[in-house]
Amino acid sequence: MAVYLLLGDDEERKSRGIERLRKSRQTDAFDASDASPEAVVSACNSSSLFGDGTFVLLKNLDAWNAAQKAKIVAYLENPSEDADLVLAGAKLGAREKLLAAVEKSGEVHKFESPKGKALTKWATGHAKKIGLELPEDVAEDLIERCSGDKMRLVNEIEKLSLYVGEGTATVGDVDLLCPPDIQSNIFTFVDALVEGRRGKAVEMLEKLSSNGEAPMKIMVMVRRQFRLISRASALFGRGVPRSEAAKDLKVAPFVAKKLEEQSRKLGERDLEHALSLILDLERGLKGGSHLDDELQVELAVVGLSGGERR
Repeated sequence: MAVYLLLGDDEERKSRGIERLRKSRQTDAFDASDASPEAVVSACNSSSLFGDGTFVLLKNLDAWNAAQKAKIVAYLENPSEDADLVLAGAKLGAREKLLAAVEKSGEVHKFESPKGKALTKWATGHAKKIGLELPEDVAEDLIERCSGDKMRLVNEIEKLSLYVGEGTATVGDVDLLCPPDIQSNIFTFVDALVEGRRGKAVEMLEKLSSNGEAPMKIMVMVRRQFRLISRASALFGRGVPRSEAAKDLKVAPFVAKKLEEQSRKLGERDLEHALSLILDLERGLKGGSHLDDELQVELAVVGLSGGERR
């Protein structure tokens, strides 16, 4: 029997680690968001039909409360000799009993995803391993489109490799094969709003709507982005370094860079006006207006993209 605790936000490395531990065995997989600890313990106590040991995997460990985790702690006091148990999650508090229990009877591994330049270096290196030349500027564009999601980066780099062959990937290849995710689209949308490019803003709104994004969701994402810009503006105005601002705002370094760029284009009054318009839109979408939801968002876009800013 062995128990492993895999923590951190690097899902790509955790996934590879799980495969190494699995050793081609059949997996009893559970998600803590909809599985009980009793079900996981029961699976650990069940014998494998093939006699090669039971492999039990629990993902999203963070979804369990202390009482649920305590059931696994109790199990580890007398575990099955034939089962390997892997617990995967983002983090555990230093004083949590489950962490101490696994440290005592098994192994704890932490996988933190690279950020900023380290992620760019990883992307170019991973591409090279599969025969693709991925220049840094192209890698940075791809990372932004994937919002720094390493798991998606793996898929997109493999897609580029199949398309380009053993050549060099270009920004054009990325634009053709790797559509921006919702966060990247929101960045572009807010860029257009911030810069007063009404035509581009309307184009991006149509793109978000055609991708199935509801008016309320668009409003929530835009509100969050403008609030982040407002907070970023205050931090950078005080001379806070970008790396520290990223930690304070709880965003990835590339997001902090984008926020810094956007905050430079807006004055305090611009931000107050934008947040006021967004608040009015929120009220309207929650029943405060007789207008159609889509029309309310379009009118808000017109107001937010009021003119070119220099």
